[in-house]
Amino acid sequence: MADPDRLDSWKEIAGYLRREVRTVQLWEKREGLPVHRHFHQRLGSVYAFRSEIDHWKRSVSRQSKLPTAAAVPFKGDDKRRISREAYLKGRYFWNQRSEEGLRKAIHWFESAMREDSEYALPYSGLADSLTLLSFYEIVSPSEVMPAARRAAQRAIELDPNSAEAHASLADVLLHFDRDWQAADREYQRSIQCNPDYALGYHWYANLLSARGQHDAARTAIMQALEINPVSIITLVWAGVTSHLAHDFDEAIRHYRNALELDPHFIWAHMYMAQALEQKGDFKMALQEFETTSRLAGGNNCVKAMTAHAHAIAGDADSARELLDELETPRSRQCTPSYDIAATYAALGESKRMASWLNRACRERNMKLFTLTQDPRFDPLRHSSEFRQIVEQVGLSQFNPARG
Repeated sequence: MADPDRLDSWKEIAGYLRREVRTVQLWEKREGLPVHRHFHQRLGSVYAFRSEIDHWKRSVSRQSKLPTAAAVPFKGDDKRRISREAYLKGRYFWNQRSEEGLRKAIHWFESAMREDSEYALPYSGLADSLTLLSFYEIVSPSEVMPAARRAAQRAIELDPNSAEAHASLADVLLHFDRDWQAADREYQRSIQCNPDYALGYHWYANLLSARGQHDAARTAIMQALEINPVSIITLVWAGVTSHLAHDFDEAIRHYRNALELDPHFIWAHMYMAQALEQKGDFKMALQEFETTSRLAGGNNCVKAMTAHAHAIAGDADSARELLDELETPRSRQCTPSYDIAATYAALGESKRMASWLNRACRERNMKLFTLTQDPRFDPLRHSSEFRQIVEQVGLSQFNPARG
């Protein structure tokens, strides 16, 4: 039977105090709000007791540190409440990680901003949506990433202590600006603002992987999973983190865990296929790519990855046939320059690989952060052409992949 005195999440604690989640999280750090933490990853990350919170409120009120809930009206007036509802709808669609979901998310974030232009979180949500549209190569980075940067910066202006806002800006700095040091500072600031914001750790793992700091990256992504063990995309990215460390068995385990939660999740099938091809199981890899293509509706990135699988399986003709299709665009989709370059690496064609990587650099392709760790480039990693691109991207000072 549930304990009536107990509150089992930040949301319940914030609701009881009639404040926003980030406010009560700051109160815990600065004013001693009594919040407890679980140590079993399958349980919620925090809990509290009404009786302890009531005692804390009385104590704080006597010391005049904070107003009581009764003394000051709840910030969630109609305008903020409506804006917050729109923001939460946006995050719901954003978490679907599909083009349709991201475009719906943008609609709701913009609606939230119109309702309350001083509310920081919708600006962060808008930045994250534009970043994913670019990362998934649905739109050109140069088309939307400057707007993503402005949205993230505006979120920080409105709430300098927003973990979401700092993580949003960090992702722009990592993927679009390739400013590794500034991205590191922003990720760490996000974690400092809210140690329970899972995406702060999740995205920080990307930067750590790019640097070849694979143990640290694994620690970060597992911390994200401890906070939210049923986040499908975080499970997938735990697999990607292992993949970039060339631990393909561990990667496959994470992808299978993600598919147990959602057997139709595109990104789990796609990255599973890449891990299987690295293991030499080309038949299963191609089956996974076929499933991914069906779920994604003929996505060009998936087609380029499939070409790579054919190439390392020794079927150069099939690989070149797909490359010919990609190099003669018949749709409005972005051309997946980075993945095409990886296929030419598998075919042993260093000049064509370099040509497509140079194009990826000009286009600000968002996958370039993985360049020194991506196992697909192992065949030509030591070529002069590859080393020049690594220098251009700014990754030459970091540890190379193990392969």
